[in-house]
Order: sequence, then structure tokens, then C-alpha cells
Amino acid sequence: MSHWHETYRVPATITLGEGTSIEGDIHLQPSTQMHQGRETPLDLLNRPERFLAVSLPSGDATLVCKAQIAVVTTDAGLSEMDPERLAISRKFVLDVHMVGGQRLSGSAYWELPPTHPRPQDFLNEADGFFEITEGGDTHCINRALVVQVNPAE
Repeated sequence: MSHWHETYRVPATITLGEGTSIEGDIHLQPSTQMHQGRETPLDLLNRPERFLAVSLPSGDATLVCKAQIAVVTTDAGLSEMDPERLAISRKFVLDVHMVGGQRLSGSAYWELPPTHPRPQDFLNEADGFFEITEGGDTHCINRALVVQVNPAE
């Protein structure tokens, strides 16, 4: 029995490493074991499954290999972060250069121990994707497809 109907849809633009984009809805779980509340796009991307389902505007669905995704842009994510976790997080302003020439700038928030407070420590975290916000957009960025990051402190 499929639990597809239990997910909630979030409109997203998925930019692949080679530069093409897919517009559609990603499907997030109503809860997660990692934190209180609903699953975020970042949670979805950092789950161990290698593919994610995207519902296309035509009504069809496609499965996208996460390793080929450079960036997923939504208007969801950080805004759903627990306010207490956000209050103890360190803010980094980053200018990110991606494979293929795409460039993104925005703020990243991360809970780092006092012994590892640098942007480099944030970028070297184990998760495959990290999140930055820019205006009303949230960009989930694949660390494996980042060429260069210029932190502004």
C-alpha cells in the first residue's frame, strides 16, 4: 500500500549539475525523526534514498537522482526551522559558485560547536546538501557540485 497520499507537496525548481531545470512538486513527509514538525526540503535531500519523486505540471511524475541535483529552490525550508534552534545557530553569508557556472548568494544557519565556528567547518559537514536563503527563496545546494564559496563575514 502506497503512502504517497500522506505527503505534502512543495513547488520546486530542481537545477541539475549539467544546467537543465525541472519544475514540479517535491513530496515531503508530515513528520520526521530528526526534529519537531514536518519534513523540510533539506531533510528530504539528505535522506539516504538515491532518488526523489517529482510531480510534473503535466500530472506525470519523474524520479531524479539526488547525486545529479545541483540546487533545489523552494519558498519553504528555513522558515519552518524551530525558532529555538534558529536562535542558537550561527549565521554565515555565502557566495556559492556551482559546477556549470550557476552562482547563488544567501544566508546559511548552522548549529556548530564552539570549537568549529568557521564557514569551512559548516561546508565540511557530512550531509550532502546545505541550505541558504535569499529573499523569499530557499536553495538546497549539493556540496559535491560546489566549486567555490566566498564567505562574507
